[in-house]
Amino acid sequence: MLTLKKNNPLFIFLLIPALGLLFSGCAKRPQGSPLGQAAVKTAKKYLGVPYRYGGRSPKGFDCSGLVWYVYRQNGLELPDASWKQVKAGQKVTKAELRPGDLVFFQSKGKVNHVGIYIGGGEMIHAPGRGKNVTRANLSEKYYQRHYATARRVAGR
Repeated sequence: MLTLKKNNPLFIFLLIPALGLLFSGCAKRPQGSPLGQAAVKTAKKYLGVPYRYGGRSPKGFDCSGLVWYVYRQNGLELPDASWKQVKAGQKVTKAELRPGDLVFFQSKGKVNHVGIYIGGGEMIHAPGRGKNVTRANLSEKYYQRHYATARRVAGR
């Protein structure tokens, strides 16, 4: 049996990784602001609603209309178009994404799509004609290629 004394350098060498494993589950990732969490909860209610160009109601949404409506239901007025929404709030990196953040996508150098980040690498969005409001994973090839930026509109 190996006995290690506290002043033995091997003790510290073995103790630090062991403590890291022990406490690794204790630190929680930020879950977003209360407004961001409320926006995610609201957005989930509209999963399955049909896409409608220019739509800003539960009868039908386009991408920016969904974002506008969800945040309006939670007391925050945002612009009504993705190219305007991309100027709202504070810029955040992909690594900093929290539930309720807005994720933007571009084509030909122009922002043309937005979704609401819900955590776990996913967003809720209105993808386009003939489709319904749905979840999508940001790791999908299309979203990786067209990712433009993210904005936090729901506080820190």
